[in-house]
Amino acid sequence: MKEQKKYKIFGLLIYYILRVLSKTYKVEKISAEGVMDENAVYVSWHNKIVPITVIMDKLKKKAALASASKDGELISVPLEKFGYKVVRGSSGRDAVKGLLKMVKFLKDGYIVGTPVDGPKGPVYKVKPGMLFLAQRSGKKLVPIGAASKNKWVFEKTWDKIELPKPFSKIVCILGEPISIAPEEDLNVVALKVEKILLELDKQAEIKLNN
Repeated sequence: MKEQKKYKIFGLLIYYILRVLSKTYKVEKISAEGVMDENAVYVSWHNKIVPITVIMDKLKKKAALASASKDGELISVPLEKFGYKVVRGSSGRDAVKGLLKMVKFLKDGYIVGTPVDGPKGPVYKVKPGMLFLAQRSGKKLVPIGAASKNKWVFEKTWDKIELPKPFSKIVCILGEPISIAPEEDLNVVALKVEKILLELDKQAEIKLNN
């Protein structure tokens, strides 16, 4: 219990740091034709979670999937403070239960999502959870790429998570929505989504430096 409380305190600290920093960022959001901030499954890489959280800040109906582990407190607490409905259970035995809860949020009109290579990697390898969610719900998958002009990179984390520095410029690109048919092989779709996300990150870097 003490350990869980400690993680919650750290989670609150992360939230307040992000809340202060986010007010200093200059954010440019670029959307592909036909992409709107509404009912769909949004996916990105785990190390881009900070800029993605910032661009989604003003959206009202949003839900996210977080790990059921104690480490998940570090993510779920700030997400809840940013206005997300957080479902715990992105791995292990709680995975299916968590995904079914996310399907309900989608049916209720929420934007939902989580990093597709989380919660513990390997980095830049798409796991099937969010793909299954889009396929099961019939909603489209929207990939998001991001880049920050000045940032801290935490080299000791598995994903080398990025934290934009104060007054940094951030570019986020929402790619074309992807429909996943019921009969499609999610392993094949995962490879496709990996390429798209890496390409969107490259496009965001180019836009950032132009």
